[in-house]
Amino acid sequence: MRTRIRRSSTNAQKPRKLFVAYNLIDYEDTATRREIMEQLFASVGEDVFIEPNFRCEVGRNITIGSHAYINFDCVMLDNAPITLGDYVWIAPMMGLFAASHALDLEERRNGACQAKPIVIEDGVWLDGHVTVLGGVTIGRGSVIGAGSVVTKNIPAGVIAVGNPARVLRPITEADRTGFSERIAARCV
Repeated sequence: MRTRIRRSSTNAQKPRKLFVAYNLIDYEDTATRREIMEQLFASVGEDVFIEPNFRCEVGRNITIGSHAYINFDCVMLDNAPITLGDYVWIAPMMGLFAASHALDLEERRNGACQAKPIVIEDGVWLDGHVTVLGGVTIGRGSVIGAGSVVTKNIPAGVIAVGNPARVLRPITEADRTGFSERIAARCV
Protein backbone atom coordinates (compact mmCIF):
# COMPACT_ATOMS: atom_id res chain seq x y z
CA MET A 1 0.00 0.00 0.00
CA ARG A 2 1.48 3.31 -1.06
CA THR A 3 0.34 6.48 0.54
CA ARG A 4 1.43 10.03 0.25
CA ILE A 5 2.14 11.42 3.66
CA ARG A 6 0.96 14.99 3.98
CA ARG A 7 1.11 16.98 7.15
CA SER A 8 0.59 20.63 7.75
CA SER A 9 3.72 22.48 8.77
CA THR A 10 2.17 23.04 12.21
CA ASN A 11 1.65 19.28 12.72
CA ALA A 12 5.18 18.54 11.47
CA GLN A 13 6.72 21.12 13.80
CA LYS A 14 5.13 19.94 17.05
CA PRO A 15 7.12 16.68 17.42
CA ARG A 16 10.29 18.44 16.31
CA LYS A 17 9.86 21.11 18.95
CA LEU A 18 9.22 18.46 21.59
CA PHE A 19 12.23 16.26 20.78
CA VAL A 20 14.51 19.28 20.47
CA ALA A 21 13.34 20.46 23.90
CA TYR A 22 13.82 16.95 25.31
CA ASN A 23 17.37 16.74 23.94
CA LEU A 24 18.29 20.02 25.69
CA ILE A 25 16.98 19.13 29.16
CA ASP A 26 19.43 18.48 31.98
CA TYR A 27 19.82 14.79 32.85
CA GLU A 28 18.67 15.38 36.40
CA ASP A 29 15.40 17.05 35.37
CA THR A 30 13.50 13.78 35.14
CA ALA A 31 10.09 15.39 35.70
CA THR A 32 10.38 17.62 32.62
CA ARG A 33 11.82 14.75 30.57
CA ARG A 34 8.81 12.62 31.56
CA GLU A 35 6.36 15.42 30.76
CA ILE A 36 7.77 15.82 27.24
CA MET A 37 7.75 12.05 26.60
CA GLU A 38 4.08 11.93 27.61
CA GLN A 39 3.29 14.76 25.17
CA LEU A 40 5.36 13.29 22.35
CA PHE A 41 4.52 9.56 22.41
CA ALA A 42 1.25 7.60 22.20
CA SER A 43 2.21 6.02 25.52
CA VAL A 44 5.32 5.59 27.60
CA GLY A 45 5.88 3.18 30.49
CA GLU A 46 7.71 3.69 33.77
CA ASP A 47 11.47 4.10 34.11
CA VAL A 48 12.16 5.04 30.47
CA PHE A 49 15.30 6.97 29.60
CA ILE A 50 16.21 8.38 26.20
CA GLU A 51 19.66 9.85 25.62
CA PRO A 52 20.00 13.03 23.55
CA ASN A 53 19.79 13.48 20.07
CA PHE A 54 16.66 11.45 19.78
CA ARG A 55 14.61 12.30 16.69
CA CYS A 56 11.27 11.13 15.34
CA GLU A 57 8.82 11.99 12.58
CA VAL A 58 5.36 11.99 14.18
CA GLY A 59 5.90 10.93 17.81
CA ARG A 60 2.28 9.97 18.51
CA ASN A 61 2.82 6.71 16.61
CA ILE A 62 5.44 5.53 19.13
CA THR A 63 4.60 3.35 22.13
CA ILE A 64 7.34 2.57 24.65
CA GLY A 65 7.00 -0.01 27.42
CA SER A 66 8.51 0.20 30.90
CA HIS A 67 12.22 0.02 31.79
CA ALA A 68 13.32 0.90 28.25
CA TYR A 69 16.65 2.56 27.52
CA ILE A 70 17.36 4.32 24.25
CA ASN A 71 20.98 5.37 23.80
CA PHE A 72 22.49 8.32 21.88
CA ASP A 73 21.42 9.36 18.37
CA CYS A 74 18.32 7.25 17.83
CA VAL A 75 16.02 8.05 14.89
CA MET A 76 12.46 6.73 14.58
CA LEU A 77 10.57 7.44 11.36
CA ASP A 78 7.16 6.61 12.76
CA ASN A 79 4.75 7.22 9.88
CA ALA A 80 3.31 3.86 10.94
CA PRO A 81 3.17 2.61 14.55
CA ILE A 82 6.42 1.72 16.29
CA THR A 83 5.99 -0.36 19.45
CA LEU A 84 8.77 -1.05 21.95
CA GLY A 85 8.04 -3.58 24.71
CA ASP A 86 9.27 -3.63 28.29
CA TYR A 87 13.02 -3.83 28.96
CA VAL A 88 13.95 -2.95 25.38
CA TRP A 89 17.52 -1.68 25.19
CA ILE A 90 18.69 0.27 22.20
CA ALA A 91 22.39 1.03 21.63
CA PRO A 92 23.73 4.22 19.99
CA MET A 93 23.01 5.33 16.44
CA MET A 94 20.05 3.06 15.81
CA GLY A 95 17.26 3.66 13.30
CA LEU A 96 13.68 2.37 13.25
CA PHE A 97 12.37 3.27 9.80
CA ALA A 98 8.66 2.46 9.45
CA ALA A 99 8.47 4.66 6.33
CA SER A 100 10.14 4.20 2.98
CA HIS A 101 9.90 6.13 -0.28
CA ALA A 102 8.32 4.53 -3.33
CA LEU A 103 10.65 2.58 -5.61
CA ASP A 104 9.07 3.92 -8.81
CA LEU A 105 10.67 7.23 -9.82
CA GLU A 106 7.43 8.94 -10.88
CA GLU A 107 5.66 7.91 -7.67
CA ARG A 108 8.66 9.03 -5.61
CA ARG A 109 8.67 12.43 -7.37
CA ASN A 110 5.01 12.78 -6.41
CA GLY A 111 5.82 12.07 -2.76
CA ALA A 112 4.63 8.46 -2.51
CA CYS A 113 5.75 6.62 0.60
CA GLN A 114 4.99 3.29 2.14
CA ALA A 115 4.75 2.90 5.90
CA LYS A 116 4.51 -0.38 7.83
CA PRO A 117 4.50 -0.96 11.60
CA ILE A 118 7.54 -2.07 13.59
CA VAL A 119 7.21 -4.17 16.76
CA ILE A 120 10.13 -4.72 19.12
CA GLU A 121 8.94 -7.20 21.76
CA ASP A 122 9.89 -7.34 25.47
CA GLY A 123 13.53 -7.76 26.39
CA VAL A 124 15.04 -7.15 22.94
CA TRP A 125 18.52 -5.61 22.71
CA LEU A 126 19.38 -3.75 19.51
CA ASP A 127 23.15 -3.21 19.40
CA GLY A 128 24.88 -0.15 17.90
CA HIS A 129 24.13 1.02 14.37
CA VAL A 130 21.21 -1.38 13.90
CA THR A 131 18.56 -0.47 11.31
CA VAL A 132 15.05 -1.96 11.48
CA LEU A 133 12.75 -1.50 8.48
CA GLY A 134 8.96 -1.24 8.35
CA GLY A 135 6.88 -4.38 8.60
CA VAL A 136 9.32 -6.11 10.97
CA THR A 137 8.64 -7.76 14.34
CA ILE A 138 11.58 -8.76 16.54
CA GLY A 139 10.62 -11.50 18.99
CA ARG A 140 10.89 -11.42 22.77
CA GLY A 141 14.40 -11.56 24.24
CA SER A 142 16.26 -11.54 20.93
CA VAL A 143 19.55 -9.74 20.35
CA ILE A 144 20.38 -7.98 17.10
CA GLY A 145 24.14 -7.63 16.51
CA ALA A 146 25.89 -4.34 15.80
CA GLY A 147 25.52 -2.95 12.31
CA SER A 148 22.70 -5.30 11.31
CA VAL A 149 19.90 -4.32 8.94
CA VAL A 150 16.67 -6.09 9.89
CA THR A 151 14.41 -6.51 6.85
CA LYS A 152 12.34 -9.53 7.97
CA ASN A 153 10.79 -10.80 11.20
CA ILE A 154 13.16 -12.25 13.80
CA PRO A 155 11.81 -14.98 16.14
CA ALA A 156 11.99 -14.84 19.93
CA GLY A 157 15.10 -15.83 21.85
CA VAL A 158 17.74 -15.68 19.11
CA ILE A 159 20.84 -13.77 18.09
CA ALA A 160 20.55 -12.27 14.60
CA VAL A 161 23.33 -10.46 12.73
CA GLY A 162 24.23 -9.15 9.31
CA ASN A 163 22.92 -7.22 6.34
CA PRO A 164 20.30 -8.43 5.88
CA ALA A 165 20.04 -9.78 9.42
CA ARG A 166 19.87 -13.55 9.68
CA VAL A 167 19.39 -15.75 12.73
CA LEU A 168 22.80 -16.88 13.93
CA ARG A 169 21.62 -19.15 16.74
CA PRO A 170 19.25 -19.44 19.70
CA ILE A 171 20.15 -17.86 23.03
CA THR A 172 20.71 -20.76 25.46
CA GLU A 173 21.68 -21.48 29.07
CA ALA A 174 25.31 -21.54 27.88
CA ASP A 175 25.00 -17.76 27.31
CA ARG A 176 24.33 -17.09 30.99
CA THR A 177 27.27 -15.46 32.79
CA GLY A 178 26.07 -15.92 36.37
CA PHE A 179 25.68 -12.16 36.79
CA SER A 180 22.15 -12.36 38.26
CA GLU A 181 23.24 -14.97 40.77
CA ARG A 182 26.26 -12.85 41.86
CA ILE A 183 24.02 -9.81 42.35
CA ALA A 184 21.50 -11.87 44.35
CA ALA A 185 24.32 -13.23 46.55
CA ARG A 186 25.48 -9.67 47.34
CA CYS A 187 21.98 -8.71 48.47
CA VAL A 188 21.76 -11.53 51.04
